[in-house]
This record gives sequence, C-alpha cells and structure tokens, in this order.
Amino acid sequence: MEIENIAVFRSESVVEAIKPEDSTSLFIITGENRIPTVDLQTSAVTHAELAHDENSSLGQIGTLDATSDGARLFVGFIRDDEERRGFVVNEIRVDDTIFWHVLAVIEPDDPPMHFAISENGQRLYTVSPFENSIAIYDTTDLQLTAYRTGVGATPARIVIPPMTTEPTAKSE
Repeated sequence: MEIENIAVFRSESVVEAIKPEDSTSLFIITGENRIPTVDLQTSAVTHAELAHDENSSLGQIGTLDATSDGARLFVGFIRDDEERRGFVVNEIRVDDTIFWHVLAVIEPDDPPMHFAISENGQRLYTVSPFENSIAIYDTTDLQLTAYRTGVGATPARIVIPPMTTEPTAKSE
C-alpha cells in the first residue's frame, strides 16, 4: 500500500501526514505543533517540535508539503490577523528534517490558501484567493521567481501534475 497525504479531523485539532515519494519517512503534524516521524522501514518513531511564533497556528489542510526526498518540510502557519482570519497562510516555515531547525521563513505578500512542491522539488507553488494569484518560489534559495494575478476566481487549491518524459523513438 502506498501512503500519500492523510488528513484527520478530530475535535478542534487537525492532523495532517505526508509521505514524500522518495523517502522512507512518514511525517505527521499534530494540533500541538509536534511532528512524530515514522520510519516506514524500521517502524521507529521520533518526535520533534515545530518552531513557531506564539501568535500563530498551523494552517489548514493543504499547507504542508515536503521535497520528494523528505529533507525539507514546508509548513504553513496562520497568524491571528483581523483582516484575513483563519484560512490563509501568513508564513511558510521550511524545516530541515534531519536536525529539525528552521532553514527559512517565507512571508508571502499575498497570503496563500494552499501550496505544493513540484515533483522534482525545485519549485514551491502558492495560490491565493485575494489577488487570484499564483506565486512560484525556487526551493534552493527560497526566492520568489514568478508571480501572476488573475489566474481564476478565488483559487483555493493547486495540483502539480507529474513530470512527463519525452517519448523515445521506436527501433525497427
């Protein structure tokens, strides 16, 4: 059985889990900002705490992703913002999953509702319902590389299709 993303709603806490494609780890985010990590080969479980500001909480489902090798975890946090309360991400924290420290914090100008990592792990895509926008970040240096508004009425989710390979010539 292949495990992809799992979301579980329980009382007031949201738990989301992700299994990066080329990783043997399953990362689970709990409502208490903890990350139990399950090694799917050995069944060993380790725990880490997510660093975050006290006035922020985890984003909704779709605000967690990882590079395919599981080396970097991207976690969205919502700040208590009067103008855009409760459903958009004010910051995306990039965590190293070996030493569990924050590598960077991305604070998008147009807060996204959802984000996703490209299959090759080189791009972070975010979509926002406010400016009807998509923003693309380079995951190497975490810099904004492209931004476009008017991509549809209230974009709420983004799906990155798998990379395709060019067809090879048939030999006769």
